[in-house]
Amino acid sequence: MTLFRKSAAALVAVLILLLSWPAMAEATAPYDMNAPQNLEAGHLYAQSALLIDEDTGEELFSKNSRVRMFPASTTKIMTLLLGIESGIPMDQQVTIPAEAADIMEGSSVIPVKPGDVISWKDLLYSFMLSSGNDGANAIAVLTAGGIPAFVEQMNARAAELGMEGTHYANAHGLHDPDHYTTAQDLAVLARAAMQNDVFRDIVAQPNWTITVTRGGETKSAQIISRNSLLQKDEKYYYPDCTGIKTGHHNKAGWCFVGSAERDGMRVICVVLNCEGEFDKWYDAARLFEYGFTRYQDVSAQALLERAAGTFDTAEIEDAAPGEGTLELKLSNVEGGDKTVKVVSGSDAALDAKAALLSESAQIEWTRALTAPVSDNEILGNVRCDVPGGGEVRALLVASRDVAVKPTPELVVTEAPTPAEPEATPETVAPEPEPEPAPKSNGLGTAFLVALVALLALGGIAGAYVARQSRRKKARRRRRKRRGAKSTAKPSAKR
Repeated sequence: MTLFRKSAAALVAVLILLLSWPAMAEATAPYDMNAPQNLEAGHLYAQSALLIDEDTGEELFSKNSRVRMFPASTTKIMTLLLGIESGIPMDQQVTIPAEAADIMEGSSVIPVKPGDVISWKDLLYSFMLSSGNDGANAIAVLTAGGIPAFVEQMNARAAELGMEGTHYANAHGLHDPDHYTTAQDLAVLARAAMQNDVFRDIVAQPNWTITVTRGGETKSAQIISRNSLLQKDEKYYYPDCTGIKTGHHNKAGWCFVGSAERDGMRVICVVLNCEGEFDKWYDAARLFEYGFTRYQDVSAQALLERAAGTFDTAEIEDAAPGEGTLELKLSNVEGGDKTVKVVSGSDAALDAKAALLSESAQIEWTRALTAPVSDNEILGNVRCDVPGGGEVRALLVASRDVAVKPTPELVVTEAPTPAEPEATPETVAPEPEPEPAPKSNGLGTAFLVALVALLALGGIAGAYVARQSRRKKARRRRRKRRGAKSTAKPSAKR
């Protein structure tokens, strides 16, 4: 009997070992890193999925991505973003409001209780990593004064981002028939959120230690992220994962919004309504691996030349008319052999990487930008940061000559003589003189001349008449004197 028992026990052990062998092998290498180059919808467990390039938002793979789905706790991506954008200082101590306890029994929690005192930073980190519904309500009240007001902010922010297939009814994601989204909208939200450095740091943390004061006693606790792709000691660890958020309830299935980065390639995936708990990890890994095959290497020099349109002109002062805007050429490029990963066949991706290069451009001019300029003259140099690391440099060279603006000559001529009234001076205008009296017209001048002539004749005639009158009077006086002498009597002699 004892022998039988021992043999049976050995047989059971062998059976257990044989049955567990696939799982053991899976534990060391759960993902197929040689994912198919042409991923198909049937390769995924998720009912809805999407993969995008994080830098450009360009779609790399889609499966029912516009279909309305329940988001579950991926809702907390929006809650966290609004909490960060609220402007509450990260080191500010806050008191957990009563609404934190108003959640469904069995919900995921941080846990915190009404009246607890915690820093805003610890509340945000612990809420996101633990997927705490208590923390979601606390953030809503502390940010907006109440949950309904916060939900209004959520919907307003969704509209601002163009999330047309989304409507929020709460801050945590517990089921509500009026609480829905799409994979496309979640990708848009995740991409916008990942541009915030604080958000990016929070969702990448595998764990976080918080300090809470409760009833006058202060305690610390470690919060472990529910994102298994971030946990090095877990089966589903994915070394290139950089976030973001899990989600689950009976109506939504198992969900995940994830991000990953490798060699400068950054992608965001969304998987919604997986049937099995671990299916979301397989789907995320498949999408990541497929996404990384969609990139090609582009040289830093090619990106620099594409970006040159933002700094390849210079305005030259004192240039001849029409020559002031000078196109520049790139020369002696250094570091141009560095490569950058860009989505294959995508002009939008090339433009996005070139824009990153351009934003970092620093130009140093070798001299003042004044004419004259000689063709192929070195006017400056440009330095740009290469996405993914390193830098690229180049000289900025003139593409043609630029002549100096001609100086106008001052021509001085003598004033015209009175005998030459028709001469027109070709010189600088003389000093201003008093305005001359208005000139009369020809008819007025003739009238004045005639009037003066008549007056002169009148004067002459008057003088003549007066002279004749005086002469007549003189003759009469002489006659009277002669007549008096002839009629006078002689005087008596004594």
